[in-house]
Amino acid sequence: MYLMFFGALSNQVDSHVIHKCTGTITDSEFVIVLKLRYTFTAVSGITDRLIVQTTSGPVRGRGVTVQGREVHVFTGIPYAKPPVDDLRFRKPVPAEPWHGVLDATKLPATCVQERYEYFPGFSGEEIWNPNTNVSEDCLFINIWAPAKARIRHGRGANGGEHNAKNQDQDHGQHGIMAQNSSSSGLPILIWIYGGGFMTGSATLDIYNADIMSAVGNVIVASFQYRVGAFGFLHLSPVMPGFEEEAPGNVGLWDQALAIRWLKENARAFGGNPDWMTLFGESAGSSSVNAQLMSPVTRGLVKRGMMQSGTMNAPWSHMTSEKAVEIGKSLINDCNCNVSLLTENPQAVMACMRAVDAKTISVQQWNSYSGILSFPSAPTIDGAFLPADPMTLLKTADLTGYDIMIGNVKDEGTYFLLYDFIDYFDKDEATSLPRDKYLEIMNNIFNKATQAEREAIIFQLLVY
Repeated sequence: MYLMFFGALSNQVDSHVIHKCTGTITDSEFVIVLKLRYTFTAVSGITDRLIVQTTSGPVRGRGVTVQGREVHVFTGIPYAKPPVDDLRFRKPVPAEPWHGVLDATKLPATCVQERYEYFPGFSGEEIWNPNTNVSEDCLFINIWAPAKARIRHGRGANGGEHNAKNQDQDHGQHGIMAQNSSSSGLPILIWIYGGGFMTGSATLDIYNADIMSAVGNVIVASFQYRVGAFGFLHLSPVMPGFEEEAPGNVGLWDQALAIRWLKENARAFGGNPDWMTLFGESAGSSSVNAQLMSPVTRGLVKRGMMQSGTMNAPWSHMTSEKAVEIGKSLINDCNCNVSLLTENPQAVMACMRAVDAKTISVQQWNSYSGILSFPSAPTIDGAFLPADPMTLLKTADLTGYDIMIGNVKDEGTYFLLYDFIDYFDKDEATSLPRDKYLEIMNNIFNKATQAEREAIIFQLLVY
């Protein structure tokens, strides 16, 4: 006999109470459901294999079976306070601990961004669009852990390790849990999504890690981080004394906080914090690069896989001066009087925090300046990125680091359809004349020297 409460620990209680009965019940067996901001589950009198004690509080996931192997999935674990109101544009603040059991069975919100709608109904475009509600309250972590290893190496719902007796009684087929030695636990792969630092979400169907976790026998984690102006608005140089109002790179600070949370909680999910690997694609790949060499996260993780993106790519960083220029344009476009920025920065930022998220999300694109020239990118801010990426790469001591670098085949074709749409037929295969090809190449690599452009064209052009 037991009692379950879904939805506690919040003062935002909806008056709607649902009484639901399941199976054969008595008067003392029932379920009460309350609609709240977070859904918590408190379980008494039973041992739940899907509950994990984290440093923030207990979480409850769900089990899935893939190719005969069970994986425990935890989605929507908050790692930071909602970056809304006064926290908009600021560095992330760690989430407040909770005491009930957090329901980690639903995909979290996607950070605010615009949808791709050039080719309505085309699956090749739709797979990149948000598949969950878009919200500023989006800083969450997802984890996939092989069930056997999680139970063997992880911790129990009460925060301590299962003892051997309970382990044998409850899950004898998994054996005795290994001690928490430096060599125990599974490797952890931490995915950072791409999207030009303007879009992207860890919740996309293509990032579902059920199969990777089950077949690879690894723990896979992902997280949301702020993109666009919400993640990279940089105005600190023109707001002396109020630098923290909009320091820039808060999207990278989001990533760093999530990575630290995962390292602190690695063993709770059956992982080894010394066997963590960051991997990502495009902007996610550049983010891996940033996290490996920034003084903020230096040494936190020493393994990385970078797919189609490095910090020294022209689209992957911008100077502080350029970022400030773009930030000022956004303030003007949001009708917040940029002329007061130096004199009264608090008033200007209060105005920007009062602007609805959709307006900012749309207006920021006014500063888009052509292919791979996005209005938001990691900024050389003197803190997270203390110098330009080439200097950081040349001076970085990567002794003891394992790094794999590659590219995604034909990825550039995807961007051609958006930035050079007039050159191609949307419905039929297009034969591109040589002169048009050269126009595109010179446009894409307009910041390269003539010699560099000629070398690239020679390498890629089929004569």
